[in-house]
Amino acid sequence: MKISLNTLPRGRSELIFDSLVELQRDKSIEWKPLQLELKLGIDRQEKNFHIHGRVSCTGLFICESGLEEFEDKLDGKFKFLLTYNSKYLDDLETEEIVLLPINQIEFDLYPIVRETLLLAIPISHVCGTDCKAGKSLRKKIQSDSEVDERWAKLKDMFNE
Repeated sequence: MKISLNTLPRGRSELIFDSLVELQRDKSIEWKPLQLELKLGIDRQEKNFHIHGRVSCTGLFICESGLEEFEDKLDGKFKFLLTYNSKYLDDLETEEIVLLPINQIEFDLYPIVRETLLLAIPISHVCGTDCKAGKSLRKKIQSDSEVDERWAKLKDMFNE
């Protein structure tokens, strides 16, 4: 997912990526990517590149409740400034800035796409609100014995 900076036209341009190769090679990802679409909007002004992207990826995940495989879609956005000029590091505090070495003509988007997708994964990633496998698993691990009265109120603590 590399963009060649020296071939980008001045002004606005758009690029679309759909290759899964880098995601599939990444051993740190705990899910299987199936389909990817990355849409980039690039605004080139001299040696500055304002980049905003929208990434959408379908993959196979493991349900945290039922421990079964399910398909889900992740969506995320990112925005940053690529520049060769270090003066922007102090001027623009609200925008994420990537400072490039003078001779760098390619920029690899993969680390940013990867981070965007990982941040799009829900904290509790389940196959659905009515996960039958999860309910079955909870029944199997539930104790048949009576709950100690001192702990009974804790059972409903997070239901509010």
